[in-house]
Amino acid sequence: MLLQVDAPAPLTPRDLLLMSSGETMVILGIIALLSVASWFIIGFKWWQFRRLAAQSERFFAELGRGGGLREAYRSVMKLPPSPYNRLFREGISFYSGVHPAALKETEGNPAPTPFSLSDAQLEALKMVLAKEVASERDAVAHYLPWLATIGAVGPLLGLLGT
Repeated sequence: MLLQVDAPAPLTPRDLLLMSSGETMVILGIIALLSVASWFIIGFKWWQFRRLAAQSERFFAELGRGGGLREAYRSVMKLPPSPYNRLFREGISFYSGVHPAALKETEGNPAPTPFSLSDAQLEALKMVLAKEVASERDAVAHYLPWLATIGAVGPLLGLLGT
């Protein structure tokens, strides 16, 4: 059995909004704020990933220009700070710590021969680089938990509003 009320039936979404209760208006306001916040995070992440892609192209272009390890280090360190520079610097720091002459210029030998790493040194280098990769990944994923929470809570708030 339908209950009829003397009020006219809402014809537009605006009419529905104006005829809704206070609790429904609060829920709709919260949902609107969460929507704006999620679009802000999406836009920020889009900008951040485009910036990372541009930094990647510059880094690998500088790295691929040729020359030895010393020239690559000099050219890469002139670039603006990026995750790629930091990872490269950590690897070079480790490598030059193991082989101090790797980046030093000598008078008769401008390009020293590459030094090899033992298995233990290679594992240590992998651990140093893995730590730096994890740190950079955490920095890039900074607001993603908020986006996931908004995505999970939004539909439930919508059901609460009905």
